[in-house]
Amino acid sequence: MKENAAYNEQFVGECLKKIRKAPDAEEGLNQLLRFLGERLECDRVYVFEEMDRQHIHNTYEWCRSHVSSGIQELPYVAKKDLYPWYERLADGENIIEPDVESLQKSDPLIYEFLQRQNIRSVILSPMMAQGKIHGLLGADNPPPEKMEHISILFEVLAYFVCSLVGQRDLLMLRKLRADSQKPNPELSGHNGKTILLVDDSRELLYLNERILRPQGYTILSAGTLREAGRVLEEVTPDVIVLDIDLPDGSGLAFCRERCSRADIPVVFLTAHSDAQTAKEGMEAGGFAFLTKPYDVEELQRAVTDAMDRKAGVFA
Repeated sequence: MKENAAYNEQFVGECLKKIRKAPDAEEGLNQLLRFLGERLECDRVYVFEEMDRQHIHNTYEWCRSHVSSGIQELPYVAKKDLYPWYERLADGENIIEPDVESLQKSDPLIYEFLQRQNIRSVILSPMMAQGKIHGLLGADNPPPEKMEHISILFEVLAYFVCSLVGQRDLLMLRKLRADSQKPNPELSGHNGKTILLVDDSRELLYLNERILRPQGYTILSAGTLREAGRVLEEVTPDVIVLDIDLPDGSGLAFCRERCSRADIPVVFLTAHSDAQTAKEGMEAGGFAFLTKPYDVEELQRAVTDAMDRKAGVFA
């Protein structure tokens, strides 16, 4: 036991050296995943981050040369596809499954989901901060004899991965702050205009506020459609940035019933990436349809264009 503990401590130390030598958080994450995959002999090592109430997003990965990229083939995963595993992860529990075939009868939905991706064994560790899950660190097809060892390592390393993701977000916010201080003549007519952000993710509301407020907008926020409705009873915003899947209903119906009638441009910001949902968004009266994860400048441009439409520039 002491030998195993000493080896794990040494291994984690090597991982931290990789992170410290990297020029930034993103490169640190990529180097860490590569090191883990090669040393632990996994087919694929990856990071999923929380996207919204219903989805997680594959943001980083390392995979062997003969293994297809999960980021390209499955960039988003619905949490329901990992039920009941995701509930256990959210409680801080590791998932260790050495034999996916054994799930065929006990957990047929998870079995079907993993089997489609040729996953024979899997380890998942939650990325936790302040008692809340922010994503997961995972490995596909690790050697069976190393499963317990990898699980112990991942339980420690998931904390550092979560910290690196936080550093990345902080750097992005600093860049946004610096960029917002540069004069932009296209936004001069939008100072004081009001934007209503509607999303059930507090983190995303905070991030989008940090993105848009420096451009001179007044920002209002709502976590549910009911809250958004109460805001609309008091104020008529110039633009609404609206999620589709809210805890108390559909953003599509809300746009159709409330926003179109009031002639408020709506920018949909959602995890849905299929053409049918985008079509429904436009038919409901949406002005633009952005898919999470989105480019910051893409959101800024969509809001600017919506403001111009409201002002009649596109008329």
